[in-house]
Amino acid sequence: MNRKQLAVTMLGLLISMPAALPADQPTPFQKSLGDLGVHGSWIYNDLGAGFAQSKKTGKPLLVVFR
Repeated sequence: MNRKQLAVTMLGLLISMPAALPADQPTPFQKSLGDLGVHGSWIYNDLGAGFAQSKKTGKPLLVVFR
């Protein structure tokens, strides 16, 4: 697989993630890490909202995939 195919595949997975992981139900992985109570200005499990906030404020976006 070349880099372009890999990039397209990753983009497809990235776009499908918000639909696959509903924000109102924690995953078993979140439970094991204790990521249930996110506080402050963090946008958790909503990539679209993160991009919108980044564009609105002009600040960079940090995305962590675990």
